[in-house]
Amino acid sequence: MGLDAYSLLRPVFSVFWNCRLSGRRNIPDVGPAVFVSNHLGSYAPLAVLSAFPVRLYPWVVHQVVDWRLCADYLRLDFIEPELRLKPPLSKVAAWAISGACLALMKFLRAVPVYEKSMRLATTWKQSVELLNGKKFLVIFPENGSRPDPEARPVNEFDQGFVGVAALYYKKTGRILNFIPVAVNKAARVITIGPPISYKPENKLALESERIATALRDKIIALCASPER
Repeated sequence: MGLDAYSLLRPVFSVFWNCRLSGRRNIPDVGPAVFVSNHLGSYAPLAVLSAFPVRLYPWVVHQVVDWRLCADYLRLDFIEPELRLKPPLSKVAAWAISGACLALMKFLRAVPVYEKSMRLATTWKQSVELLNGKKFLVIFPENGSRPDPEARPVNEFDQGFVGVAALYYKKTGRILNFIPVAVNKAARVITIGPPISYKPENKLALESERIATALRDKIIALCASPER
């Protein structure tokens, strides 16, 4: 499905995850770029995908693109903790929803992330191909998707996602920008901050820490005081 079909689907999502979008000036007209958002369980990914005026290609855990693993993953990560259903009803619900989830991931051309696996090379390859085609990725890199809003409004970030900028630079010689996206569920506002550019002259480990920390700090600040 192309951009037209994608555009038709976004209003359907927005009925349930309607958020005001702030900071539009920080959304480039064309890619490549990587948007980096907080998670909030299932809320932020669906809100971001429904609100953005450009097509996004999300990184997702590989279980949600695998029919053998999808239902059980949804039961443990979404059905039971968010919908608060218990077995055996949670298993029935997960099985029912998994088909729609698999279809949606295929439609979105979601990029499966194979953590701690040799198949992670597939993640990098697909990501760089999309970026080289002037597309936009969106990543939700929190360690755990449900932080304590009082003690820790945004969990620490996995820093591995910055590696895509190093690979993109190696392939193209071009600098990749990471753009912070702050989803404030209570205010129903999504705020986009200014880009943070990858610096290829730095060592990757230090650069990954710098970018991940800067993005998280900016997202926390924007969540606390959404831009107008």
